[in-house]
Amino acid sequence: MAIDIVQYLKERHAENTDAKKTGLPFVTISRETGCHSKVIAQLLQKEIQRLSGQKWRIVSKETIFEAVKELKINPQQLNHVLDAQEKTHLEEIMMAFGDGRYKSYKAVRKTLMEIIKGFATEGHNIIIGRAGALITAGLRSDTHIRLTASLEWRKQSIITQQGISIADAALYIEETDEKRRKLFRDFNGKDPDNALFDLIINNERIPDTDAVQIIIKLMEQRKYL
Repeated sequence: MAIDIVQYLKERHAENTDAKKTGLPFVTISRETGCHSKVIAQLLQKEIQRLSGQKWRIVSKETIFEAVKELKINPQQLNHVLDAQEKTHLEEIMMAFGDGRYKSYKAVRKTLMEIIKGFATEGHNIIIGRAGALITAGLRSDTHIRLTASLEWRKQSIITQQGISIADAALYIEETDEKRRKLFRDFNGKDPDNALFDLIINNERIPDTDAVQIIIKLMEQRKYL
């Protein structure tokens, strides 16, 4: 069942609750560009559901866009925050003229953080990217995963996925990784810190199915499954 994000945000303001006491398990997956985050998330979702008998959901960029439809946030602005881009000249003009569709960058960023925390506190969600480990740090029953691999391996992965040249793959990796680092800096003032993660998995040396079993084992040891 989809989270009612409007209701969630209302409850966040109306109630003096501590999200750290929720205790429902969730997973975040951070990754270097080219690692198999979506494949691993799908395999993990299937395995968790098989073991637990409970439905889990994958939260991606598309899921977040779906969740904010009722919040009257301009999709272009949300995309700028997700990609850690500066606001455009048009956005500045529209905000200056009081266009209600255009919020301040800080307001959109704060809403994004609340949405991601909402998915985490709802539980039974696998959150891919979006600085999820940083935003949900301190919540109970969390499992934070980081996928890494050598640059050469990641180039070949992108070539396979997108059918582009090695030069284009290298440029895509450089630009995408920088966007992700900038998103972390936007929220935290610094680059991703390995101390945020419970597991750092070398996707080059550990196959996707083995990576899933390692994550499952950790979750079982913590009694999240």
